[in-house]
Amino acid sequence: MSSIQEEYETLPYPHYVHPLSDPARSAVLGRLFGLRPADPRQARVVELGCGSGSNLLTLAARFPGSRFLGLDFSGPDIAAAREVAAEAGLINVEFQQADLLTWTPPGQRFDYVIAYGLFSWVPDEVKARALELARACLAPPGIACFSYMTYPGCKQPEALRDLLRLRTEGLANAAEKLAAAQAVLGFLDGAYGAQKDRPQSASLHAEVRRIRSKEPAFLLHDDLGGRRDPCYLLQFTGWAAEHGLQYLADSELHTMLVENLPLESARALLALKLDRLETEQFLDYVTNRSFRCSLLVGAEAAVSGQLNAAALHELCFAPVLRPAVPGKPGDGEAQFQMADGVTVMVRSVALVAFLRALCAWPDGFTPFADVLAMAQSATGRPFTEGERAQLDEDLLTLYGRRQLELSAVPLMPPLHVPERPQLTPLNRVLARQRGMLVSAHQRSQRLAEPERRLCGLLDGTRTLAQLRATPEATALGGPLEPFMAGLTRTGCLS
Repeated sequence: MSSIQEEYETLPYPHYVHPLSDPARSAVLGRLFGLRPADPRQARVVELGCGSGSNLLTLAARFPGSRFLGLDFSGPDIAAAREVAAEAGLINVEFQQADLLTWTPPGQRFDYVIAYGLFSWVPDEVKARALELARACLAPPGIACFSYMTYPGCKQPEALRDLLRLRTEGLANAAEKLAAAQAVLGFLDGAYGAQKDRPQSASLHAEVRRIRSKEPAFLLHDDLGGRRDPCYLLQFTGWAAEHGLQYLADSELHTMLVENLPLESARALLALKLDRLETEQFLDYVTNRSFRCSLLVGAEAAVSGQLNAAALHELCFAPVLRPAVPGKPGDGEAQFQMADGVTVMVRSVALVAFLRALCAWPDGFTPFADVLAMAQSATGRPFTEGERAQLDEDLLTLYGRRQLELSAVPLMPPLHVPERPQLTPLNRVLARQRGMLVSAHQRSQRLAEPERRLCGLLDGTRTLAQLRATPEATALGGPLEPFMAGLTRTGCLS
């Protein structure tokens, strides 16, 4: 057994779901950059290093028409994943205990390959093998999703990690390591906090507090573990190219766009006349980036260098902006608000109507054609060809600013809490076994103990009134309704 395998089997990594690895998100980027990736609802997906399977189990529950394979070298994790899949009745997902260095891909290829939380935490030979497997497994035009730690943002945390490991690597068990690490972090927290007038202290103080707040298992693996190997974007894409893969995009479009810089900075960067990858490497320096989730495709794929706004017509939309004040049909401008209260002024009849129509399903993903039809109906007329073209460009701009969300798959959660609430089969198992819920948006929610006990009652046999009268509901310490409304909005209920 390798030292890394022993480390993860001795202290399993926490159960986690990775929204950036969602094939419904990867497909969006593929289509915007000129490809035709598979519909995530009818796809084959493999995850390299799936851990205890929470990420893949969530996808399998969301997309029953797809097939999923999870690989990990940890026997306990694979056993736990299989147990949840069986109890939740998920017959479209398989988990295999396997060493990536010796695993041979099956004959049939995959539309999506996920390698999240793997690349920066394994030896170089495993990195190379993961890229080799991604290339061998991908069916054209498949997409591989790799997350990894990046420079320059990891330079400063590396110094703190070195100090923590200096004080902990000789200790015998996890409890001793955690105690020693927290003692070091406590000292640094106070020392940096007492030197707030020194420019470098503020960022170091923030980093120390971020590490101190981590769950113990995250701290042990991420900051005290035996390996963490960041790289630059250009290094990663160079290694990918050596294995017949090319960079498609980042999973978060806004991080790629020069337009999101202050105007003068954007002009200065454009004046350097860099290629697309060099430009993104410069942007990583501007933001001091420490983590990336990159999408790769085969070297033969015809990736467009320009975003295709017309591809939006095939996608589904979710609102981020909400109307700031009531309006009337045909308004040519209107104020909208972000969740943090920031106000955005939107101009053009078509865009105002589109955003207002989108808010009719505030927690879902609605197909473009449906939102457009509602917008035109509210306006009382079809939009002209020029208005449609401008609408496409405006929507693409909003997505690039994180003022709009996109998915390749529609989602229409109920608007109202069911009279007899019932968790999905997967969530019933996860709430009981792992103290968590997973949403139809590929996100996880940790449950406090009162919430966990209440979830045990959500089997469809009790009305809301009956639930409200239970000791479990009383133990929430507040009204039942907000908790139930949250489960409804996020698609946690059947």
